[in-house]
Amino acid sequence: MRNTRDIRVVRTQTALLEALEELIKKKKLSCITITDLCAQAKINRNTFYYHYNNIFEFLDEHKQIVIEDMTRVLEKSRSHSKQAHVELCQALKRHPHFLNILISPNCDIDYFNDIFETASKITEVFADSSNLGAARENLIYTYCNAGANAVIQKWILGGMTESPEEIADIIWEASSKGPFTLMKLN
Repeated sequence: MRNTRDIRVVRTQTALLEALEELIKKKKLSCITITDLCAQAKINRNTFYYHYNNIFEFLDEHKQIVIEDMTRVLEKSRSHSKQAHVELCQALKRHPHFLNILISPNCDIDYFNDIFETASKITEVFADSSNLGAARENLIYTYCNAGANAVIQKWILGGMTESPEEIADIIWEASSKGPFTLMKLN
């Protein structure tokens, strides 16, 4: 069903994502049936089976779409800049239903890990500018990347109310100036 501009297909995909987003709030992904999903989405099961064999195939397709979107940002940016963070957040914001499914405690952690593994390649703030052979620099590098990923996760969990630019600014400023400086702590 991927990469189509057919409005019927887009509506069906959106209805399925919204339905799964609601269902996963109530039960584990592995317990959601196609019948449950189609009833919630108000689509015929035959429509679902025409495009997918199971719910995991449906999620895998959307995971690939999100990863491709983030990979385009990575390939385009080639450097770890504030603008790369803005573009990463914009890419993530284009997929709110899928991300809400992903962060649900009822979802399979592998989907979450795959997305954030790709995102972490972009948020590697100091990868090009530090000597990663030194233990101290490597630990600082790890700290910055973990913080960037935590900010993105918190942003998604909070409903992505802040703009991608605001989130990128927080990540960039905290990574380059340090969180204590930004919070005006001594």
